[in-house]
Amino acid sequence: MRVRTQLSVLIGAVMCLSGCVGGSNGGFGQSFAQSLSLSKVEPVASSKGDMTSDATEASAPSLTAANSGDSSPIISDLLSRQSVLPKGSAYDRVAEAVLSTSSGVAEAELRASKMRSVARSKNWLPTIGPSISLDALGKVAAGLLVDMTLYDNGKRKAERAFAAADVEVSAVALSQDMNDRLYEGLTLYITISEAREKAGMAERGLGRMHEFNRVVTERVKGGASSLSDQRVVRSIISEMEHEARTHREAEDSARAELAALTGGATLPSLEQATGVALPPSGLTSLDVLRAEAEAKRAVAEAQAERAAMLPTLSASTILGQSKSSSVDYAGAGLGLGTSAEMDASRAREAAATAAIGKARETAARRDARLTSHLTALRRQERDAADLVQQTRANYRIFQDQFEAGQKSVMDVLNVYEQMIREELKHIDLKYEIALTELEIARVNGALTDGASI
Repeated sequence: MRVRTQLSVLIGAVMCLSGCVGGSNGGFGQSFAQSLSLSKVEPVASSKGDMTSDATEASAPSLTAANSGDSSPIISDLLSRQSVLPKGSAYDRVAEAVLSTSSGVAEAELRASKMRSVARSKNWLPTIGPSISLDALGKVAAGLLVDMTLYDNGKRKAERAFAAADVEVSAVALSQDMNDRLYEGLTLYITISEAREKAGMAERGLGRMHEFNRVVTERVKGGASSLSDQRVVRSIISEMEHEARTHREAEDSARAELAALTGGATLPSLEQATGVALPPSGLTSLDVLRAEAEAKRAVAEAQAERAAMLPTLSASTILGQSKSSSVDYAGAGLGLGTSAEMDASRAREAAATAAIGKARETAARRDARLTSHLTALRRQERDAADLVQQTRANYRIFQDQFEAGQKSVMDVLNVYEQMIREELKHIDLKYEIALTELEIARVNGALTDGASI
């Protein structure tokens, strides 16, 4: 009874609009804008609560809340994230240069999603369009067709939910794109410093090795050393020269790539590996946020699909023509396979929800792996630093013993080569720690402030 009463009220309103605008001669009234105010047209609520929308929801579309981050937990989470890069540091300056040259593809996708959400937020309003017909007597009848959906099983409401979830998916994708881009730029920046430090270490070792080669050569001439000793020294020199060239080439390659990424911006030099703070505990991974947003979008899409399989009820009138109002009941063509299609649609919702659990499990496993790896790297770095100090002390002892005639030049050479190798390993560990910390910040979306994106 309530639905019939509401339908009759709405049909009467549509008929009243037709009478106000259209006269007996079929012409338009004095002012269509004065007679018809769409902001006062409200959809009829369903007794089951599954109607297209209500006036309150339409007056506050989800895009406004998405911009401010008040109603969308996902976008609020993204906006509240703080960068782990120290303000004003070399990393921060590199990040600014990298972000300033972004291609803007993800930003364009987000703007498109927002515009689609704005469009969908108005889908509960009546549609208006021209209507021109030619009768049997050759008369042309023109009017303005106003069509409004009275009951659609929640299809338009699901479309609005889909558009709002699409904005969230695009927002998470933008955050992922920016963090990935920053990670690439900072990785290249750290690689430049690592290659430069390794090349410098190898080149300093070469200087000392050339001195060993001079001593061995003189000893060979004097018969105090064999040619095999000289060959060993020259082989070590050749290996270190190759290593030094390799590191310089890696430095040049990373610098050229970073210049292309930042548009040739002038960047400060990073002399030593510096770490970054870890993201706050409890921060949700970006992959999990994206899975949640995509699940919401998939659920809304499935609900819209099921609603499209059911009949709809709509009312229409042609403003400017008398006796042109109608109420239409459109069937969706139910068939023997409709029930199975609806079950398949519900199964899609279940699959989307299950994808969230899988994303959380994957993120938890990755966080545990990265955290354990970082802990192991820090322990190995401390051990390597102690080992470097020990090899340096051994080298000084062997050098003193060599000068006192107690050790041969090959003994000193072997200890020196070992010291160089241990220092290169220590450098590897230092920079691997920095890269692992950046990786943890990247997957958690903490390489840049959410509000700045």
